[in-house]
Amino acid sequence: MPHPPLPHFALLALCAIPTISQAQTWSPVGTGAGSAVYALEVFNDDLYAGGTFTQIGSVTSSSYFLARWDGSAWSKAANLSSFMAADGLYATDTALYIGDGGRVRFWNGMNLFNLTGVSSSSFNSTAYSMAHFQDTLYVGGAFSSPFAHIARWDGSAYGPLTTGCNYQVTELMPFEGQLFVAGNFQYAGDSVVNHTALWDGSAWNRMGAGVNDDVLTHCIFRDTLYIGGRFTQANGMPASRVAKWNGSQWVKVGGTLNDFVTAMTVYRDQLYIGGAFTTPSHIARLSGTTWVPVGTGCNDNVRTMEVYHDSLFVGGSFTTAGGIPAQRIAKWHLPEAPVALFTVDSTALCPNDCTTFTDHSPNGVSSRSWSFPGGVPATSTDSTPTVCYALPGTWPVTLTVTNAGGTSSATDSTAVFVDVCSGIPEGVSRATFSMRPNPARGSIVVRCNHEQAQAVLHIRDAAGRVVQEEMFSGTTLLLDINGLSSGFFLVSLESAEGRTHQRLVVE
Repeated sequence: MPHPPLPHFALLALCAIPTISQAQTWSPVGTGAGSAVYALEVFNDDLYAGGTFTQIGSVTSSSYFLARWDGSAWSKAANLSSFMAADGLYATDTALYIGDGGRVRFWNGMNLFNLTGVSSSSFNSTAYSMAHFQDTLYVGGAFSSPFAHIARWDGSAYGPLTTGCNYQVTELMPFEGQLFVAGNFQYAGDSVVNHTALWDGSAWNRMGAGVNDDVLTHCIFRDTLYIGGRFTQANGMPASRVAKWNGSQWVKVGGTLNDFVTAMTVYRDQLYIGGAFTTPSHIARLSGTTWVPVGTGCNDNVRTMEVYHDSLFVGGSFTTAGGIPAQRIAKWHLPEAPVALFTVDSTALCPNDCTTFTDHSPNGVSSRSWSFPGGVPATSTDSTPTVCYALPGTWPVTLTVTNAGGTSSATDSTAVFVDVCSGIPEGVSRATFSMRPNPARGSIVVRCNHEQAQAVLHIRDAAGRVVQEEMFSGTTLLLDINGLSSGFFLVSLESAEGRTHQRLVVE
């Protein structure tokens, strides 16, 4: 998204980009630009850059420049009349609007037009920001004539918003049914608003007590409005250059920054800021209540940020990003977070059997951790660990995977079933009796191959515990199994001749 301009008296602006890991993911964008990049905006699946440069990549121009990046190379878009402020670009589905000095122009993908249809300026100074609200285009900036720093276009002419604002308007955005307006003004209409206000289409409304200094950037993060700038207080309380709207007031965000913020956007559901601050180095990411570095940051001002083709692009005055050469424009890329996914070769085992698990997690894995309760080993970091199980039961498995984009875990609570079968002593002959029906419910009939003088029938559950015991004599026994839950059981017939067994399935 484009980023807000600095007032004329402030010539420095820096950019910061956040990182979720220490992996180096900075890279240049072509050979970069010969001078500062002030604005970045996506339009028609191309990334547009505007600024003071007359050369970008292999493209040169004799005047101020607007260029586009198609994902692999720069090409010329249009010559501009003047450099652009940080929020100098604004895209809709059909046009890329440009705050080009004292006029608003628009690019349709092939040609550049003046909004008013004439080449002369509409305002006496720079137009910084643009947004549509209630199907009307609004323009804010440093201009004081013919309107006071904000105007609206009715399709044929500009008009005022009451008496306007008493100083520069750098931020415009529809917000909760009104138009959010911010900058370094204190008044909107006749009201003291302290740098932020809402326009409902006919009147100005305060946003709490506002902030104590310039607002230079904004974005929506997790359905909440965030602002950045020079301010050090919000609602009269400490707030170091970044604040968020809680529905009634502005409140602080993150830790202390040692200088102002001029760029802000969301990448991979993380809030990134850029500015003149040097700790971290001109770019940072919000982690809880702390600003953390984005790699090693940028070596000079970053003025603008925009997400394009799954990477975060930044522009400014820097010449290195992450310690590598990057002339005024660079990109920061994080891989997609992995999604924990695994398979198991054999899900049904006997005690002391083994099975192999395989990590199939997409998006790349830099580290993994397995948990195998009841298994040996109980943990592993291998991609295809083999695990052995000694005891009967149903055993869960958990896989946690991580890469630079994040962490994902998956648990299968019934991944492995170890049957009681392996608890049967070696060498014991197989059953000399039968059970019908099997699977069964309610009752079964047990029949022996020959007369039993005195025998004991035991039923054991999957953990090897005796859950039912019956005395057996003769050749036939009608057995009530209503007390057994559904599952697998081992039925053993023990007599002076030895022990035989059968597996019973209870429905």
